[in-house]
Amino acid sequence: MNQQFEVGQNLNLTIKKIGINGEGIGYYNRMAIFVHHALPEENVDIEITEVFPNRLVAKVIETKKVSPHRVTPFCPIYESCGGCQLQHFAPSEVAKSKRGMIIEAIHRYTRRNIPLSIIKDTITGDQEQGYRNKAGLPVRFDGKKNHVGMYEANSRNFIEMDACPIQHPVVNEVIDEVLLLLDKYRVNGLDDKNRKGDVSSLVVRTSQIDEVQVTFVMLKDNSKLKAVVKDLVAQDKRVVSAFKVIENKRQSVGFFNPSLTKLYGKDTINERLSSFNFELKPEAFFQLNPSQANKFYMEMKRLAQLRKNDVVIDAFAGSAPISHYIAGECKQVYAIEIDKEACDSARISLAKNNINNVTILQSDFKRALSGLQKKKIDVMFFDPPRVGLGKNTIDLILQARPRKIIYGSCNPSTLAKDLNLLMKDYKLIEVVPLDMFPQTSLVESVSLLELK
Repeated sequence: MNQQFEVGQNLNLTIKKIGINGEGIGYYNRMAIFVHHALPEENVDIEITEVFPNRLVAKVIETKKVSPHRVTPFCPIYESCGGCQLQHFAPSEVAKSKRGMIIEAIHRYTRRNIPLSIIKDTITGDQEQGYRNKAGLPVRFDGKKNHVGMYEANSRNFIEMDACPIQHPVVNEVIDEVLLLLDKYRVNGLDDKNRKGDVSSLVVRTSQIDEVQVTFVMLKDNSKLKAVVKDLVAQDKRVVSAFKVIENKRQSVGFFNPSLTKLYGKDTINERLSSFNFELKPEAFFQLNPSQANKFYMEMKRLAQLRKNDVVIDAFAGSAPISHYIAGECKQVYAIEIDKEACDSARISLAKNNINNVTILQSDFKRALSGLQKKKIDVMFFDPPRVGLGKNTIDLILQARPRKIIYGSCNPSTLAKDLNLLMKDYKLIEVVPLDMFPQTSLVESVSLLELK
């Protein structure tokens, strides 16, 4: 334990930057101190709440100097809800900070002299509110009514909410309709007092063509759920697909398992990006901000500058949106995805869009690459989860030696660590930050690497 500092100690601090979780960061005797809701340029009196060997966590007691970029949050539960981290920070400054997060991560983990000019300005969102087209929210019963909400940051404390301003208005409307019907038929959410209930959480997804899919994540089955769904689809014609899934243990919101059962309507809902139609099953991963997702994939396409005879890999493909965007620019795409449901969704969507030069490989990357070893792969696209690619995958990439790598990332730290390994044989040409989730600390990016 750090002997110089202790919990409850008060200090005065000037905040220097924003951290990857949205906290303000300042330094005291060279020790980094993370301060919730503090902003760069602010001078604050703080109280230390946690002590670690290499950092401190603190809360603001009093702000002595207020940042000129501090704004009033628009959400009434922002201070307690853990969903957003940067509503109190002007959007123009958020964009600069998100670029700064990528710069710092690259300089920290690559330890190379990367020119700042290749790290471009952040591509900002078209909407600061109402952009999120899918919500997975816990349902709680207070003894009289059902409510949805969020969890307080770093806790399991339930924070009730009427409507989330970040969510698409249609999502909020359908959630309200569902809650009223759950009340009507006495199908209850979890009661935290007695640990009983029927509905653990509710997942609602809408699309740009106003189709809605609803999934009830159930603690146990309830025959009255059929009446809830019957009334819901009768009163709201946008709801074209309804499912239930039974969980045996309390699990994360939106987690689907083999018990997933269709209650009504279509197996999928239709989503549209650019000129492409996608068919999405309840468990299919798809970007939650359609406008920014389109920019994300267009940046990938722009950076690749594909040739007509190129053979391309789209790894961690999911429902293969990248493959849709690039198929017309190259000879052949091999979309690699291990999840069966995602592969099924990809095949349906590719067929509906009359794309016939994409082959879906239900496989992990290593096995798929082994099967393609006789083919010369020109370009590889990656959009991995937050854990990044990792050394084993990168070793396979370095053996295959594609001409270009296009790397879509949702985590600056794992991106930088992966770039450090890739830059053994590749030159980093350009990094484009993108604000996929306005009001949050999350930052996405697209990077181009070329074989040396």
